[in-house]
Amino acid sequence: MSHIIEYEDMGQRERWLIFLLGTLIGAGMLWTFKTQSEPARTEKRSVRESLNLPGMMYDFAVMQKGFYGHYVLFESIETLSDGSKVRSIVTGGRRHYNAEGTELPQEYLFITETYAAGTPLAEAGPVTRYTFSFADRLTIKLRKGYSAADVTTDFGDVATPVENQNDLVTFKLTQWIKSHQAKDWRKLNDIINGLSKKSAVQSVELTKIDWQSEAELIKQNSTK
Repeated sequence: MSHIIEYEDMGQRERWLIFLLGTLIGAGMLWTFKTQSEPARTEKRSVRESLNLPGMMYDFAVMQKGFYGHYVLFESIETLSDGSKVRSIVTGGRRHYNAEGTELPQEYLFITETYAAGTPLAEAGPVTRYTFSFADRLTIKLRKGYSAADVTTDFGDVATPVENQNDLVTFKLTQWIKSHQAKDWRKLNDIINGLSKKSAVQSVELTKIDWQSEAELIKQNSTK
């Protein structure tokens, strides 16, 4: 009888050792997979955070579609001498979050769509040309002898220097937007014209977004 009990105890120990060994092997494989895949995930996260436009906008631009719907906050249309039409709109930008996961203040985009003469202005397009810029961000070139501190507005917005480019500053219209609850985007040109007349300013324009480069970056990373 004692021999039978001894054999049973050995079987239980072996099963426990096999279970423990399997757990360790599984944990090791999981750690190896996580370690090897972490650089790829980090790279994709970095690419995603570097993008300036909502994902849908890249798809629409590639398909030459127009942006229509409730998210259009402002719209104006200009007819050019060749009969083509340029539709300008303001819409919300891509959502951004801080390290704690709290959503950061909304960004706004300024988009122009060019339609060939005779093409109805509709989502189906086709749109022959796009430009994407920030509606709430300006790039200003300074005249020699001036600095970012010389560029302000009555709303309290202040320019900030562009790194490694002494003659360029970025001007975010944060306070101007806060002061306009109804977001009267028709007055955006007034802001630009007012800044352009300042003695410190050589030129001012909406900060451009190179959407083609960003779309290519998405394409490259989606195949990895």
